[in-house]
Amino acid sequence: MSRVVTVFGGYPDSETTGGLRMAWRTAAALIRRGHEVAVLTDSARPPGPPDDLPVRFLTREQLGASPDWRRPDVVHVYDLASAEYAGLGYELARESGAEFLLTPASDPGTWPDHRLGRRLCGAAGAVFTLTPSEAALLADFGVPASRIRHIPQAPDLIGTGDGAAFRDRHSVSGPLVLFLGRKVPSKGYHLLLEAAPLIWRALPETVLAFGGPSGGRADQSVFARHRDEQILDLGLLDESTKHDALAACDLLCLPSCADVFPLVFAEAWSCGKPVVSGRFAGVEDVVRADVDGLVCDLTAGHVAAAVLRLLRNKDLRTSLGAAGLTRIRDGMNWPHVAAVVETAFPGARDGRTQRGER
Repeated sequence: MSRVVTVFGGYPDSETTGGLRMAWRTAAALIRRGHEVAVLTDSARPPGPPDDLPVRFLTREQLGASPDWRRPDVVHVYDLASAEYAGLGYELARESGAEFLLTPASDPGTWPDHRLGRRLCGAAGAVFTLTPSEAALLADFGVPASRIRHIPQAPDLIGTGDGAAFRDRHSVSGPLVLFLGRKVPSKGYHLLLEAAPLIWRALPETVLAFGGPSGGRADQSVFARHRDEQILDLGLLDESTKHDALAACDLLCLPSCADVFPLVFAEAWSCGKPVVSGRFAGVEDVVRADVDGLVCDLTAGHVAAAVLRLLRNKDLRTSLGAAGLTRIRDGMNWPHVAAVVETAFPGARDGRTQRGER
């Protein structure tokens, strides 16, 4: 078994992004497979029972005071949108002689240090990708195909969602469209807001609920321009409320223009809900159009048309949501993710017991 240090940087407002959730959940799944895992991060631990994430938590100072953890077998960096901790993880691997693994977990357009991102992709013994399109992009960066490995996305939900309670709390009796994500332009929250009048023209009782952290002053001014009692700006949701919202909605709408594989799609499908996605590069590897969701062009009119198509057709919503749920049950889970990651550990390749040789 291996000693693994998982490394990733945090985000403002205690936001736990899809990439960070992937890191925490994969670390916990590896522990259950017998590995010794610590997380090096400045991110807060996700909420939930301690037994749900039995992962050792390290700060930089604690790492420096721990000789054992300064000599891991594997260093696995997540999310190249956090350049500082990505670089820190690479240096730890280089100095200790550990196997260096990488899960980019974000679109290259969001990397703050593109040169560092490409260098770490080239240095990694294995790079884990979520879609064939992401793999092709990394191959264009010069990463050998033999080092690129596919992992599935998986939902990260706690408890049992109570949709009726969510609707009661917010006095929602009609159609409910849910946006979950950071309120930044690349996630397309503004397109759904601009689509609202077009949706209401056809289905006036529709409520649009927006959950997720603020992107700053810009999104606050956008919401101020679209203020309406049928628009719910819920802010950053706790885990229970997020699950309730997914259980309550008729569909999830994330008209993103830059993404890899949004975790919230897996979470919507795990609740049997269809998704509406924006047309970003590689979306065809994520959403199977007219099978488990719809894909639309990045205009308010196209977003409204996709939303209305689902709201007007309950059978289609049910069919797409059921197909998504089947997809989740067929292998989109954290034990599967951990099993793939484990294949890149040195001992899995050559049978060595790493700590016994150090």
